[in-house]
Amino acid sequence: MSKLQAAAIAAVMAYEEDPARPLNTLALTGIAAPPIASRLSRTEQESCLSNGVTPLEVGPGEIVQIVRAISTYVQDAQGIDDVSLLDITTMRTLDYVRKAIRTRVALRFPREKLSSKTPDKVRDQIMDVLYQLEDLEIVEEVAANEDGVICERDLQDPNRLDAKIPCDVVNGLHVFAGRIDLLL
Repeated sequence: MSKLQAAAIAAVMAYEEDPARPLNTLALTGIAAPPIASRLSRTEQESCLSNGVTPLEVGPGEIVQIVRAISTYVQDAQGIDDVSLLDITTMRTLDYVRKAIRTRVALRFPREKLSSKTPDKVRDQIMDVLYQLEDLEIVEEVAANEDGVICERDLQDPNRLDAKIPCDVVNGLHVFAGRIDLLL
């Protein structure tokens, strides 16, 4: 991938406000379509995807577009295939959730004392943010994961509040499979 292509993908990512919405089929402005002989087949695109490369294709009107925006994370530290962080939207969503929660805590508790009441108040705000993000279809299953949201005082730093926030991100619809049965 050239620097120009990477810049075009970055521009598309910056423009897309919803972090969970896939970038599939979005046009890359300023990228010329390659000659037909140089275009990737579907098999070559799948090979790119399974090796951590975001493939591009030429759509209607000779417009270069993203097939699926993925990261190079295809295996975990033990070398086992792992799709958990494969899609760019997953990391974008987690970053969005992190920023939304940090912003809420900073706005609601700028001069807060850390008393025994504080963890519950902060947890309530985190839950409110998560439910709002669920309404926006950025995360899902908030109620099912509610018991996992934990706010507690740090055991070593008396001025620190630690939070554990399980986050079920909304995945992109990248693959559709169907079966057509012939009825006579």
